[in-house]
Amino acid sequence: MNITYYDIYRMKGQRHILRQKLIAFALEKGIKAASRAFCCSRNTVRKWVRRYQPGKPSSLNELSRRPHHCPHKTAAKVERRVIELKRVTRFGAERLKEEFDIPCSVGAIKRIAREHNLVRVKIRKHKKKKDLSEVKKKWRLFGQLCIDSKHLYDNANYWPQMMKLGLPKYQYTVREVVSGMVFSGYADELSKTYSCLLAERVSVHLARHGINLEGVQWQSDNGSEFEEGQEGRGFPSLVKSFGSGHHYIPVKAYTWQSDVETVHNLVEDEFFDLETFTSKADFWKKITIYWYYFNIARANRHKEKKTPLQIIMEKDPSIKKSIAAWQPLDLPGVLSLYTNHLLPTKGGHNVPVHP
Repeated sequence: MNITYYDIYRMKGQRHILRQKLIAFALEKGIKAASRAFCCSRNTVRKWVRRYQPGKPSSLNELSRRPHHCPHKTAAKVERRVIELKRVTRFGAERLKEEFDIPCSVGAIKRIAREHNLVRVKIRKHKKKKDLSEVKKKWRLFGQLCIDSKHLYDNANYWPQMMKLGLPKYQYTVREVVSGMVFSGYADELSKTYSCLLAERVSVHLARHGINLEGVQWQSDNGSEFEEGQEGRGFPSLVKSFGSGHHYIPVKAYTWQSDVETVHNLVEDEFFDLETFTSKADFWKKITIYWYYFNIARANRHKEKKTPLQIIMEKDPSIKKSIAAWQPLDLPGVLSLYTNHLLPTKGGHNVPVHP
C-alpha cells in the first residue's frame, strides 16, 4: 500500500473503513503481513482483530479515554448550589463566583450551566463596535448624564403584578457615564413633566454632594418626553436652568445611548424577570434595595470590577459617599407636592404651586 495506516488514521472520516480493511487482510494473510502492508505495528493489528465482533460495526469504534475517576470533580453539593443560584439570579459564571464565593472555578460553573441547559443564548442584532470603555475612563467625572425611559409593561413576569397591584408602567433612568451610577424614577405614563421632575431632583442631589452642575452635559434621545415645550418650557430648558448643557443624539444613532440601555437590560434580567411583590410598599422596598446594591455593591466587569461608588471615590474623594444612597422616585408622588389639593375642584386642572 502507498498510504500508511497512520496517514489514513488522521482522516477521521476514514478510520472505520480503514479498520475493516485491516481486519480483513489480517484474517486472510496473518498479523505480520497486515502490519507490513498497512505500515503499522503488530500490536495495532492485534488490538483491532481482538476487538472485532462479526455483525457488530460498533466494535470498531474507539473506546472512551475518559478516566474512571476524577479527583478534582466538583462536589454534588456545590453543583446543586450552582444550579439553584443560576436559576434564581441568572448571573453569569464570573459574577456567580464573585457574589456567592462558590468553591469551584469559573470554567466548572460554565460547564454545570451548559449540562443543565441554563445558558441563555443572546442574539446580537447589531455588529459589535469598538469598545469605548478605555476612552470613557478619561472623561470628566459627572461630565455626562444619559437619560432615557423604559417600558415595563412588556415584561411577562412583571405585567400581571403591575395590573393587580397598580405598579408603575415606566422607568425613567439617568446614568453617569464614567462611574456607571444610576438615578431612577417610576411613573404610570411618559411625559415631559416626569422627565423634568427627575432631572430636577437629580441636579439638586448632585449639587448637594459638591458636583459643579455647570460642567454637566445631559444626553437624551428624541422622545416626546424630552422635547422642548411651548414657550421654552421642557426638558432642555430645565437642565439649562441649573447651568448644565443638553444635546440630543442623532436620529437612529442607537448606540449613543448604550450606557443607559445596558442598565435597562440588567434591571430586567436581574430584577423584573425574577422578583414577585405582595404590595406597592413591597415593590418600593425591593426596587430601592436593588438600586442600592447596583450603585454600592455590584462590581462592573467592564470597569475593572469596581462598583460605581468605588470609581467615584477614587476619582474624587471629596464627594460624599451618600451620593450613592439615591432612593428611586415615585414621580406621581413628587408631582403631588407641586399641586394644590386643598381646594375642591369640579373638573378642569389643579393649579400648580411651589411645594
